[in-house]
Amino acid sequence: MIRGFTFERALSWPFTAPHVASFPWIFGLVYALVFMAVSGAVVLLAADDFTALFAAMEAVEGSTNPDAGFDILFGGLARLIPWMVLSGLASWMIWAMFETASQRRYIRGEAFSLGFGADEARMMVVGLLWGLIGFALIAVPILLIMWSALAAVFAGAEGMTDAEVGERILGPMFGAMGLSVLVFPVYVFLATRLAPCFGLTVRERKIRFFDAWNVSRGRFWPILGAYVILAIAGSILGQVITGIAQMIIMPATMDLANAADQGADMRGLILSPAFLVPMGAYLFIVLYVQGVLQHAVGGPAAFAVRHDPRGGIEEESQIEAFN
Repeated sequence: MIRGFTFERALSWPFTAPHVASFPWIFGLVYALVFMAVSGAVVLLAADDFTALFAAMEAVEGSTNPDAGFDILFGGLARLIPWMVLSGLASWMIWAMFETASQRRYIRGEAFSLGFGADEARMMVVGLLWGLIGFALIAVPILLIMWSALAAVFAGAEGMTDAEVGERILGPMFGAMGLSVLVFPVYVFLATRLAPCFGLTVRERKIRFFDAWNVSRGRFWPILGAYVILAIAGSILGQVITGIAQMIIMPATMDLANAADQGADMRGLILSPAFLVPMGAYLFIVLYVQGVLQHAVGGPAAFAVRHDPRGGIEEESQIEAFN
């Protein structure tokens, strides 16, 4: 019997799809290990540049010349730009690998596997399109907020009073907040309607972005509702877990702050086992939870792809079996 797409089935799909006993936990484990390895490599390779930034920040605090202080600070930040670009590209590629693995389970019923091929390359393109639409919607409010912050900095440097600074930035700041309130529902609508693009791209082995609009037609509220329930429940559980982890590592961070105040070498402190071990454990827990949650919230939209109104996977398999 073909049961079709329903809210209840979409909500439960992360827990009823094949390999539920192993896939989510392996996914979270590998997700955390891969991102930790990449992050650790970047930190080690850029250790000298991070040290220079910390030194620049200390120089700004003790500087009596604001212009010279900002020049030193911006110089330290500039050294990190290549590493930020490299990290962004690596994160984009890794995200595509894990998102493709996630969709393979939901769409094709495959066990966990990680690699990079044609599916992952197409997923990178779809992810880029998704990110560009999101950026286009939030770019204006962000630019207004950044402009307000810069205006406040320059106004303070010009010797303006706090009241005058407030008057200068108040209008743009409230304008940005109001615009954000108006843009958010538009973003939610577009994100929900286009959410099946990831599963559709994996299913058809072609880049399918705007075609997701046809899959989500008439299913906006079930997809959004299932996503929100999974996201909220997962976020609450994740906050509890990471909160406990924060309490465990708090002594290590306090010791680091105290040693830094006493003038200890920052690079030596950051690379010491007393700091790396608890921070590594905390980062692993955070990334593990993030990975499992990323996989779970993608289930409802992927389930909609399996029941594409133009011909779903389950419907086609039922027809083939009947014939």
